[in-house]
Amino acid sequence: MNAVTAAGDGVVIPGPTGQSMTVKVSGAASRGAYSLIEYSHAPGAPGPPAHLHREHEEAFYVLEGELTLEAGDSSMTVRAGQAAVVPRGVIHRPSNASDQPVRFVFVSSPPMDEFFAELGLLTESSGGQLDAGVLAELGRRYDTVFPGLSQGPVTMRNEAR
Repeated sequence: MNAVTAAGDGVVIPGPTGQSMTVKVSGAASRGAYSLIEYSHAPGAPGPPAHLHREHEEAFYVLEGELTLEAGDSSMTVRAGQAAVVPRGVIHRPSNASDQPVRFVFVSSPPMDEFFAELGLLTESSGGQLDAGVLAELGRRYDTVFPGLSQGPVTMRNEAR
């Protein structure tokens, strides 16, 4: 079955860093192959904690603004119209170092939309301060490792500068 998700449509879920995410293609719709999610970061938003996926690839395509992508030992700026791939096993962190918002889509294969839905709800219910143990446990269930976590709260909601 072919389906089209129109501009402005999709399943809106709370984003873990404070802005909503729109699932344009869910893992269920792709029969477990991938998910495609539209997201944005406010100016100066540091994004999620650095993390890696052992079994997932991620690709980022910037629609507006500039996405800073730390991946492995390098940092790159991905501008509107550009794409970047993060291979499995590479520690990465998307953020927005600029003074303008960034809007992007990312594809995860296998899909990660259920992870983000659960993470967003946990972040919302905790007021943006997730316990490191809770985050690590969620990561274990969804192939996401946060190597730099210490005990205590992890600030997930990023304030714009």
